[in-house]
Amino acid sequence: MVVDWRNYIGGNKMRNTIIEKAQELGSLIAESPEKERLVNAGDAMNNDEEATTLLRTYNENRKTATENLRGKEPTKEELEEYRNYVQAEFNKIAGNKLIAEYIEASKEFDLLVNQVNAVLSYFITGEEQASAEGGCSGNCSSCSSCH
Repeated sequence: MVVDWRNYIGGNKMRNTIIEKAQELGSLIAESPEKERLVNAGDAMNNDEEATTLLRTYNENRKTATENLRGKEPTKEELEEYRNYVQAEFNKIAGNKLIAEYIEASKEFDLLVNQVNAVLSYFITGEEQASAEGGCSGNCSSCSSCH
């Protein structure tokens, strides 16, 4: 989704200041070492034939396994088998150094964004967030795709 932030400016001075600060924050995050590492890791991974083949195969296998469960009420055993299968497949791709670097860079960037969101939320609501450590859990059973 592309947001044209210019549509938000106007109306009152406080609103304009808030939008300007959001722009500054977004620019700082975009220039952060975490973002740079993520972009570099993504570029390296996407330009490597072995890594892209591993990811494509992983995503195809995961999709097939998911489709096999669709439309039925899986037993606990079937769900556990599915989780184990997906985790084993994930472990295969995570053994590739470029994919592993991308996963780690993604975790670090997600952590930064989640920490920023937690700070914003605290100052908006006055309540601390339960955890600012989001991102990839390393367990792919709840994720739609690694890439």
